[in-house]
Amino acid sequence: MKLNRKKLKPIIASAGGQGNQYLPVPDEEGNILLANAEALRLKKVSAESKQKLNIFRAFMKNTPNMIWVADEESNLVYANHMFLKYFRLDKTALNKKITGFLPLAVTDALYKKHLEVLQTGLPLETVEEARSADGTLTIFRLNLFLADDTPGKKLVAGIATDISEKKKIEKNLDLAWKRITQLNNITSDAIWEWDMLSGGVTRNQKMMELTGYFPENEKGLSWWLSLIHSEDRDLLTEILKEVTDKNLQSWQTEYRFLCADGEYRNMHDRGFVIYENGMPVKMIGSLQDVTDEKLMQNLLLEERMRQYRIISENTMRVQEQERTRFGRELHDNVNQILSTIQLFVGMLTPANDDEKDIKQKTIEYTRLAIEEIRKLSREMITPQLDRGMLAENIRKIIVDIELSTDLKIKFTHDHEIELLSPGMKTTLFRMIQEQLKNILKYSKATRVEIFLQCNNNKVQLIVKDNGVGFDNKKIVSGVGLSGIRDRAKFYNGTAEIQSATGEGCLLEVNIPFKETFKKAV
Repeated sequence: MKLNRKKLKPIIASAGGQGNQYLPVPDEEGNILLANAEALRLKKVSAESKQKLNIFRAFMKNTPNMIWVADEESNLVYANHMFLKYFRLDKTALNKKITGFLPLAVTDALYKKHLEVLQTGLPLETVEEARSADGTLTIFRLNLFLADDTPGKKLVAGIATDISEKKKIEKNLDLAWKRITQLNNITSDAIWEWDMLSGGVTRNQKMMELTGYFPENEKGLSWWLSLIHSEDRDLLTEILKEVTDKNLQSWQTEYRFLCADGEYRNMHDRGFVIYENGMPVKMIGSLQDVTDEKLMQNLLLEERMRQYRIISENTMRVQEQERTRFGRELHDNVNQILSTIQLFVGMLTPANDDEKDIKQKTIEYTRLAIEEIRKLSREMITPQLDRGMLAENIRKIIVDIELSTDLKIKFTHDHEIELLSPGMKTTLFRMIQEQLKNILKYSKATRVEIFLQCNNNKVQLIVKDNGVGFDNKKIVSGVGLSGIRDRAKFYNGTAEIQSATGEGCLLEVNIPFKETFKKAV
């Protein structure tokens, strides 16, 4: 029933006294009620308490910890959801002795700890093991304290936090460290440990001896990375990032490390990652100095390559000898036979004009064959290049070409080319010979420049013409260029062609100095 505000005034006025003053308060249905200030305060406090209670209940329901309250007679006064679930209990267990439904071992441990808190009044923290209803062993951290210090029964509250996984990890870390300590005494490897949470790096004695850096010099991971060669540092950083991003268990790599003596050493580094709840927490690894092994591998590789080149040069020498023999055979024997044929044909007496024409053509074709074979045999015969005659033999080719064509060739060289090995000289001679043949056959050039010199720790050959050129994109190999590239590659060199239609052609060959064997092989 709603009250008239005008009728309320005398009622409110007659109440008198500030502490007992009545105020109009609407209820849930809209009716006006009368309440004094104290009632209003209590109602506000009650609402706030209800809100706090709801928050508390939500926390108790969702916390992963077990929480309970027991009185001095071991009666279970309160237990949250996790406590009841762990021991497979329900709310009927409340206000009953815990000895009636908890395992004996758990009851005994709790009773003693509860009693200690009741007697001393001091909070207690301890670690205990307990088996759940399904037999699973769990390790808990217990926190016990007095929950109520008012007259009457004393209450002890308990909070149990499951630390089984943490203890397991700590145990594994402890075992791992013990193994590392044992290995440290028997292994020649340098051992390191990186605490990825704190950033600290620990190294064993052998690590210090290996690098020359001792505790007073050492810092964290950034210090270590700064001592890695700049060409290797990014690779190691990428490896560490990939390991942690993909939750990999282990990694290994090699890099150059600047030791305390100022020299870089080749190190083989291996690491093992320890994870906790999916997060990397520690990395343990070993370091080995493989500088001597690396040096030996390089020496063996160089020796193999040297032997390979010796064998290959000997093979090439035999091939050149065979070409020379075949060229001389063509020149001395085949050409002799053709010359005899030409002589006999010349002695024939034609009976008519047709036979005269046949005789004349036969003599002409025979002469052309003799000339082609003479030219071919001259190309096949390897010049004597082992006594400082490379430049002289190149000039002979140039003279022959200039006598038979309108091509003008300029040849520039230095004296160091005569110090090259016979095999290298033969290779350069064949390259120049092949490129000049290409120019005569395809370029329609009128001028050629040849540069052959030894500088900047390499042998450099440049052949440039002013011919019609070609599309460099369309002709990758062919026109005699593949043979030149193969010869250069044999000595770890390169052969590059630059050309464009109507702009001539430039061949540039570069071969490292150390590959030229500047002594007789």
